[in-house]
Amino acid sequence: MIVPQKTDHPNRQAAVGGLYMICMTSNIQTMTSTSTTLQVRLSRKLRDNAASALKEMGLDLPTAVRLFFTNVAKTRRIPFLLEADPTADVLEVDPSTQASMDRIAKVWKKTKPRR
Repeated sequence: MIVPQKTDHPNRQAAVGGLYMICMTSNIQTMTSTSTTLQVRLSRKLRDNAASALKEMGLDLPTAVRLFFTNVAKTRRIPFLLEADPTADVLEVDPSTQASMDRIAKVWKKTKPRR
């Protein structure tokens, strides 16, 4: 069971181009007993909606983030289901179109990505 702990470190928030930058200092003890800062860029609406839902659960944003990272570290997985968009359409193609797409894919795999 993961028990949320209060931290003495304040949230520092600053509006940046319509987005909120949230700086949270972690209070999680590691092998080196150091903490680190995580900055997350998200919309004000998302931040406010999440903060409101978390407040109803008795949590604040930094505690929720620490719970998430603690769970990922312990279980080595994301604690929720990730799925592809269920609204994606599958298109039927004729054999000659499929052959053309296969040739393009083969050439595409041989090219080196440009960065």
